[in-house]
Amino acid sequence: MLAVSLIKASHKSVIRMLRTDAVHFLMKNVSFLNFSLRRYSFINMSERKNNILINISAGIGDALMAEPLVRVIKQTKPDIKIDLLVSLPTKAIFQNNSSVNRIFVLELGFLKIIKLIRQLRKQRYDIFIGTIPSNTLSQVLVPYLSGIPFRTKHRTPHIGSRDFDFLFNRIEPIPEGRHRIKCNLDLLKHVGVSHSEVDASPNFLVSDDVLLNVNGMLAQEGFDTKKLTVGFHPGCNMQAALKRWAPNNYAKLMQYFQEQWNAQLIIVGGQDEQEDVRHIESLLTDKPMNFVGKASLHETAALIKLCTFLISNDSGIMHLATAVGVPVFAIFGPKDERHIGPYGNKHTVIREGTDVNNVSVEKVVNTILQSEYGLKQNINK
Repeated sequence: MLAVSLIKASHKSVIRMLRTDAVHFLMKNVSFLNFSLRRYSFINMSERKNNILINISAGIGDALMAEPLVRVIKQTKPDIKIDLLVSLPTKAIFQNNSSVNRIFVLELGFLKIIKLIRQLRKQRYDIFIGTIPSNTLSQVLVPYLSGIPFRTKHRTPHIGSRDFDFLFNRIEPIPEGRHRIKCNLDLLKHVGVSHSEVDASPNFLVSDDVLLNVNGMLAQEGFDTKKLTVGFHPGCNMQAALKRWAPNNYAKLMQYFQEQWNAQLIIVGGQDEQEDVRHIESLLTDKPMNFVGKASLHETAALIKLCTFLISNDSGIMHLATAVGVPVFAIFGPKDERHIGPYGNKHTVIREGTDVNNVSVEKVVNTILQSEYGLKQNINK
């Protein structure tokens, strides 16, 4: 049975690869498509910048690092209509966002994509802006087939048949060490906006209704507003498990805060992180307030907002904490924090090489004790 499963999986991978190769060949070599690309490359966009579609259809962290771009466009060009192309996970981030006119969801499936393209063609967009990352087959074909005359994004890391940058009029570089928020803001020049002095910090608003609901959730857990409250996010996307600090380390760290600081602990995260959190809880005498898999994105933001600081892996929740203004102590491993780390001066990245589990519990504790956004101000009290 295992052999049959592997053969089926390999068959699907080969079919997917051949489809990508075929699409790449057609788009790059069929003459009328090339003519269309060249024709649109010479359009004068100075007179047509009032109707924009922005792609933010990856993960939660990616979306939060794109939020400043959306906000700055609307603040500086209030007459521009901004529509978003989002994924199901990122839709919640921009619901009720006053900068956004309309939201379209990019879902996989041939019929769903055809339906989406028909909807987008009716909008007659002037510009498509692809925030990082915008490199999947659907993310590059949808704006082209939707007839959007000017399309821009950043250079893809892919090569060969996975490189569809030729479908775009302008491709921007991603300078080494430049934060993704600033890279996204670099695309503002295509709508005539400078970002040298703008507030680049991500922003996520938590409504009074959500806060009221979360206060009720916390009351059932015995939440004490006078206690030190430390937030934890010990998970991250399962596809990026190398970014997860060991559950045993989180358990030791939580025990330290409970025993040495009499702190109350709030754990947040998604449903796929519940197993790790159950293991952490099994190692603790006093159980933390566990909202993993039990809170919506907005409720998670409200829970974090009530924490003194958040200790997290490199994750979307880490960026959510920065967006609600809570200091973050982020434990990093293989990824470059200069590009995707928590944005702002009040946040701290803790690393020891490229293996996240090289970071010791003692190093995390000492970093928090020495930080003015951690416990430095409480040591001598």
